[in-house]
Amino acid sequence: TSDQKTVSQVHMKGIFLEKPGLLKQAIKREVEWCANVPDYEKVMSRSTKAAMSPLQRSLSKLQAEREVQDYAAQFADEGADEEEDDGTDGKLTLVEQDEDKVWEKGLNEIEDGEYFDPDHAKFDEDTALKDKTTLTDRDEEELIAPLYTANEPCVTAMPAAMAVPGLGPVPVKREALIVMIRHGKTENNKLGLFTGWDDVPLANDGVVEAKEAGKLLKLHGFEFDAVYTSWLSRAIETAWYVMDEMDCLWLPIIKSWRLNERMYGDLTGLSKAMVKQRHGEEQFMAWRRGYAVNPPPVSSFSPQYPGNDIRYTKYLKDVRISISETLIRSIESNKFSLHRKLPKSESLKDCMDRTIPFFTEQIMPEAINKGKRVLIASSENAIRGLLMHLCEIPEDKIAGLEIPNGLPLIFDMNSKCIKLLDDGSGEDLLEKYNFGASASYLFRPCQNPDGSADDACDFTFSDAPVLTALDKEIIESIRKPVEANV
Repeated sequence: TSDQKTVSQVHMKGIFLEKPGLLKQAIKREVEWCANVPDYEKVMSRSTKAAMSPLQRSLSKLQAEREVQDYAAQFADEGADEEEDDGTDGKLTLVEQDEDKVWEKGLNEIEDGEYFDPDHAKFDEDTALKDKTTLTDRDEEELIAPLYTANEPCVTAMPAAMAVPGLGPVPVKREALIVMIRHGKTENNKLGLFTGWDDVPLANDGVVEAKEAGKLLKLHGFEFDAVYTSWLSRAIETAWYVMDEMDCLWLPIIKSWRLNERMYGDLTGLSKAMVKQRHGEEQFMAWRRGYAVNPPPVSSFSPQYPGNDIRYTKYLKDVRISISETLIRSIESNKFSLHRKLPKSESLKDCMDRTIPFFTEQIMPEAINKGKRVLIASSENAIRGLLMHLCEIPEDKIAGLEIPNGLPLIFDMNSKCIKLLDDGSGEDLLEKYNFGASASYLFRPCQNPDGSADDACDFTFSDAPVLTALDKEIIESIRKPVEANV
């Protein structure tokens, strides 16, 4: 036909056809975004290997778009705030523009990662009368400084055998201990959704966090005799990845629903930002962090109710029968159906009422008291409850405790304190991770039973270590084999 020589595409915007080179520049910018903005390509693509719900995908795309804006902002002209003639009379009244200048401005905007349409030229609003000190919720969140704690955490130094090659293998820890680890990040964590008993898998970031935790534990000479986790996939997967890195996948895993996350009731799956906006800061914090405040419960026929999940109806046997639920189920199914009392909503206290008895009546006598080394992979509120019990954190302070994803927390049964592991980065772990306003209650001084300081905690953060001539001489003398007496 006559138009065969015309290069065209049905869905291409006219801007790319009117000016040569614009499409090439846009593609180049897209490649830069994919390389510099986290998860941009995965989220923006129409198909993705990661299993995500429509809500998760929508929120992920929104988050990626915001990150693109943040990335593009670094290319903005620092002098852009200076007053200049933008083609308006100060009241957003459009005046005639020179076509060449419009295109020149458009090319500059595309170079800066901004969208430009020559038919609807963008003009800046006069913001001189606006209060520039007003912050959005996002601004306020980003400006929060790291929380300060009076107590320094006990950080176990990197083993000498790892810092100085040739000193032999890292000694294996033989004493009884407890290592608690919150599961790696999920897509719900990244998007700020209430998860609770919703069984979501680890995100790619969470898999990396779990593997890094396993490598760090192995590096410090940890081995385990027993592994405990919940019935939720994200906790089970975390245990797997940690064990895989430590070459101990053969260890049996004891799973219990009593190590599950809090049941968030009718908040499950909702955006935390949305709940905060609808119900206010005070109510939001009471539901999310309150010790004895229950979120709104789910109904008996909600997909979020554990009574509609076969793993709980078939295998959960250690709770009493619910007369009301048995009656409702029997009428609904037109036959007698026995139903147990499963949570429709839980406060932290409710969560602890099932977690602490499992710890004190099973984990302690069956493992810890027998000198075994225990790994517990669970969720944030289950671990918060355990730490509240072990570290004697007051009820009115537990709301301020945060548990980072994928970070091993070691409870020393001898000195009765929480220890962290040096990861070799040289960074202050209180700055690297957010433990919340109540971190001081978590990191109390580690002392031996006789009141003396724990030697393992004599470690401070500094820059890269510098070995003196004397240090090197001592190390060489250690490496040098002992000569036999003649």
